[in-house]
Amino acid sequence: MHSDYERHTDGMRRCDPWEQVLADASPHDHIVQLYQDHDFLNSAVCRYVGAGLANGDRIILFPTLTHWNDFRQRLETERVNVQAARERGQLIVVDANELLPRLLRDAMPDPHVFNDVIGDVFRQASAGGSYQKLRAWGELVNILWERGDIAASMNLEDLFDQLNKKIGIAMFCSYVMDNFNGDVHAVMLPRLGTNHTHLIPVEDYARLERAVAEALRETAGPDEARVLESQLLSRYQPPYCMPRSQALLLALRQFLPAIADPVLQRSRNLYSAAKAA
Repeated sequence: MHSDYERHTDGMRRCDPWEQVLADASPHDHIVQLYQDHDFLNSAVCRYVGAGLANGDRIILFPTLTHWNDFRQRLETERVNVQAARERGQLIVVDANELLPRLLRDAMPDPHVFNDVIGDVFRQASAGGSYQKLRAWGELVNILWERGDIAASMNLEDLFDQLNKKIGIAMFCSYVMDNFNGDVHAVMLPRLGTNHTHLIPVEDYARLERAVAEALRETAGPDEARVLESQLLSRYQPPYCMPRSQALLLALRQFLPAIADPVLQRSRNLYSAAKAA
């Protein structure tokens, strides 16, 4: 875990708001965002890019053309001179749909091709110019995920993580993934925890906190909920930094699977209802 996460008495570490996590991204960070709302994607990526440009970092993006057009429009609305950043070499944009086929052999990422293509891009960007730090965002893995090529997606994620451990940049990726889906909690979040340092599961952490707390009270009863929350969080070791309420949901699945899905689904309903209110 990173030093910017202070441990509390229940064993959990303090989780900064996602806006701060993205703005303060450091070398070797590997951040993953789950989203279904494209406005949330745009907000997160533009926060990451805008802060990086302001910090004097060099940035490499691997977006689809559709998403890049959205990002560019939002950044320009936020008074970021995108064209100037690209002309001075501080912002590099590579079309994900054009790049991805070059990385695959027999429908799986080829490590040698990956190192030649992606590795060279990162190494050259890290070595040249007056920009001391490098941060990257991409959706190459998400394209594979949305196609249903789960093994290929996770394999490519591992390759990015291995590269990051070697050259030390800030990495950020985003998945179209439902944080309130039981299978995502049971399978994908633990898997993503093997190669990421931070999880951004939802847009509104405070709303998630309220939804999960109320769902647990309704499911287990008020008195039992207070005891369970303390006990579960003291026992659970999150695989990456995440909001406290998200860790509680994963702890339920690990230690009390019988009530994990009822609490998760009630949390979904409460979270959605609060947004609509």
